[in-house]
Amino acid sequence: MAFLGSAARRLVSVRSTLTPLCRTSSRSYSTTEKSVPYEKTLKQEERSFSGPTKPLPRSADVVVIGGGSIGCQTVYHLAKMGITDVVLLERDKLTAGTTWHTAGLLWQLRPSDVEVELLAHTRNVISKDLEEETGLHTGWIQNGGLFIASNKQRLDEYKRLMSLGKVYGIESYVLSPAETKDLYPLMNIDDLYGTLYVPKDGTMDPAGTCTTLSRAASARGAT
Repeated sequence: MAFLGSAARRLVSVRSTLTPLCRTSSRSYSTTEKSVPYEKTLKQEERSFSGPTKPLPRSADVVVIGGGSIGCQTVYHLAKMGITDVVLLERDKLTAGTTWHTAGLLWQLRPSDVEVELLAHTRNVISKDLEEETGLHTGWIQNGGLFIASNKQRLDEYKRLMSLGKVYGIESYVLSPAETKDLYPLMNIDDLYGTLYVPKDGTMDPAGTCTTLSRAASARGAT
């Protein structure tokens, strides 16, 4: 944004040096700081920061930078493993980076067995463990998930995902277009070949999840 403000000022200075031959219109245009107030806004935001919410320790065994989903999960799991001299640093607020505007979807099936195991663990933490530890709700909603296939090749891939899921105890079903319509009446099935339905997929609230993770980590000694 500061770049836009400086670019606008350069544009004004360049225009003032144009020769009469370059001026094709008698109408005058000007760009002022008043009409492009980005620098002023940034300066105001800079003044709003009040520094660390807690005194920074002189040392720590582990320092995690970034209070988004990954940072909060990292601090939580380290504390749960017994590593309590952990500090989380966030320059603004929890989830202020990319986490705050995520949809919070949690799909359990992936082509990689490692990802399937990680997602199963994450689901248990979000849907059960954190609430039991803290008494706080993460915003978890088990509303199920649909993988959409518009051709046979994609549906065959989903069938392979279903087979992998069975190994790990993940419930899923291949549905016809008509069955999908019964499950989700708002869906247009004109170009639908089939779907893979995973009833125990769900969504979480990104801010609520990170807040709960940080509370649980703090209760175990992390900062």
